[in-house]
Amino acid sequence: MPSFFQGFPWRFAVYFIAACYLFTDLYACKGPLHARLMAGRGSSPEGLGGGYAAEVYGRSITRLELEEAMREHLWRRNESWAALNPEAQKQTRWTVLENLVNDRILRAFRIMNGLDTVPPLEAARREADFMRRQFANEAEYPQRLAALQQTPKSQDAAIRDAQLDEQWIAEKIAHRLAEVTEADAQAWYDEFKETLRIPPAHHAAHLFLTRHDKAKPDREAEIREIHRQIIAKEKTFAELATEHSDDDRTKKFGGDLGWFTRERMPADFIAAVEQLKIGQLSAPVRTKLGWHLIIVMERQESRLPTLNEAKEEISALLTSQRREEAVRSLLGELRGRSQRPTKFVFYHASIIDRAEPAP
Repeated sequence: MPSFFQGFPWRFAVYFIAACYLFTDLYACKGPLHARLMAGRGSSPEGLGGGYAAEVYGRSITRLELEEAMREHLWRRNESWAALNPEAQKQTRWTVLENLVNDRILRAFRIMNGLDTVPPLEAARREADFMRRQFANEAEYPQRLAALQQTPKSQDAAIRDAQLDEQWIAEKIAHRLAEVTEADAQAWYDEFKETLRIPPAHHAAHLFLTRHDKAKPDREAEIREIHRQIIAKEKTFAELATEHSDDDRTKKFGGDLGWFTRERMPADFIAAVEQLKIGQLSAPVRTKLGWHLIIVMERQESRLPTLNEAKEEISALLTSQRREEAVRSLLGELRGRSQRPTKFVFYHASIIDRAEPAP
């Protein structure tokens, strides 16, 4: 052997070449080994939870987790899966999955970087106790968790992890959050004050006769006789409401409805109220619910709140907006670091596209 090759560290050279090949196949080029690994782990529908929808820093998001999250997503928006067209369904799948991926990325970086201040364990215990109290009995809670492939212990751990994640986010975005100043509040008020407009409000009383009592199919004669007694001052409106009204919530208060706005009352009722002057007794009013006699005692016209009245609400809104922007910025940075130079987030479209909201 020529002297040039004598003493060369062949063993280490072979190891180095093998390592380079594995890195290139698994991460850079996604070659045969990568394909076989992903097929074995995520693309089989027979895997855990119906297969892996995604993998983030080595932690899987199962199809079951995705489907549970989709159900909650639709519930919060009062949407029906069947009412969505195929494109909207696809968008929902990926939107929900991206939220789960973001959660996993945040948790991975929190574990890698640690916390400056650890929240007390009692906070997690209080949250867990609160969740347990939402169920009718003690047995129902573990049964519900079992359906989600969880246990009370794993659920407690998930609650604790979520609180640690929130603390880590708060620490990382603290320097990005600028305090809301008087000038900030004034600028927002000048541009968006109409969104704060207080609608008209009415303080009224009514005497109500239902139209849904089968024993009394015709109440018109009855309501007109009560109206006559009020006009003739034989009895007061409050006395007759207490005696005759079918509204059990208000009759003991002489029919007093308190203050209300247009949004709180049926349209046909509020239309009659808005036509009345203060102190004026209505003629018998027929609505979908029944017959009414109405009297308006007070009214507040629509108005804009002053800046001082709205300042606390505006400051809370701006603070929330700035926090959301800071979290989005942080997530953008973390997602970028999760893709370069080595990719740590993998998606399995064949699993994602079959996901349906959990029942």
